[in-house]
Amino acid sequence: MNTSEQGFQNKTSSVKVLVTGAGGFIASYLIPELLDLGAEVVAFDIAKNPAGLEGIRDRIIYVRGDLASPADLYRTMMTYRPTEVFHLGSILAGPCDDNPIQGFKINFESTMTLLDASRALNVRRFVMISSIAVFGKDAVEPVQDEAVKNPANVYGQTKLASEHMLLWYARQHGLDTRALRFAWVFGPGRKTGITALYSSLLLDAIANDESLEVTNPDETGDWLYVKDAVKAILTVWQAKEPGQRIYNVAGGVHSIRDVIEIAKQIKPGARITLREGGAAASPYPSAYDDQVFRKETGFKPDYTIEKAVREHLEIVSGKKVVS
Repeated sequence: MNTSEQGFQNKTSSVKVLVTGAGGFIASYLIPELLDLGAEVVAFDIAKNPAGLEGIRDRIIYVRGDLASPADLYRTMMTYRPTEVFHLGSILAGPCDDNPIQGFKINFESTMTLLDASRALNVRRFVMISSIAVFGKDAVEPVQDEAVKNPANVYGQTKLASEHMLLWYARQHGLDTRALRFAWVFGPGRKTGITALYSSLLLDAIANDESLEVTNPDETGDWLYVKDAVKAILTVWQAKEPGQRIYNVAGGVHSIRDVIEIAKQIKPGARITLREGGAAASPYPSAYDDQVFRKETGFKPDYTIEKAVREHLEIVSGKKVVS
């Protein structure tokens, strides 16, 4: 795959991008990058004043709308006619399990609506964020892209159904669709989601000098820093010809204990108590293979776990950490 396609990496005013879930964690890092590339950004979210968009509201077109409303989505697509779609919006695992019908309406039906509108409007590229939740705990690790999909929760089912529709629109209609499944995405600003409890929120507590008790220190997961996740999104978007359309994206496998030790070396005063023997909390596999994505696109994370943890602590604490 060639990641230097003319018209994407070069600054251009011909690219108009719709970003759903624009008020969310990953989008708050992605949208400034798209603006810096010269794209016109239409940001779609249900929140009235998303905190993640503070400072750039005058540089974007903000549309307040509901992913559960086909009318809101079609109206936005028809009004602004984007050339690219980045579908980041969804509701997470807990709300999906609490209300499966609403989960499918927001996560799956919104994908179908956007795919349909994208086909009608000749959108050049449709990029979706899927999830490692499509895999079950029974997957052989490190989990390959093509491993059996056996979601443990409704959220994973909505993402798997969305993947199937993404592939169908590519086959049936020639729509250029692409998707990424991220591992544990962490970084400053992430407050929600199952894995945030023992990644971003854990580091936030250390940065803010809060006392912390960790009940699952030996649980392992694949830690992907948010800036590397955004780099992966831009990489798959800019790639000229995908060898496949859906990829795993990983950072590196570490236990929670490992990351806490790194944080303590950077910030020795961290007040952390480890409760030994606690059960793993994540319903997902721990390790993922993203070699296909790296080989086909040349993607390589910019952040080691040490560099990412240091930057996270410095941003949240608002000061340089000297160690």
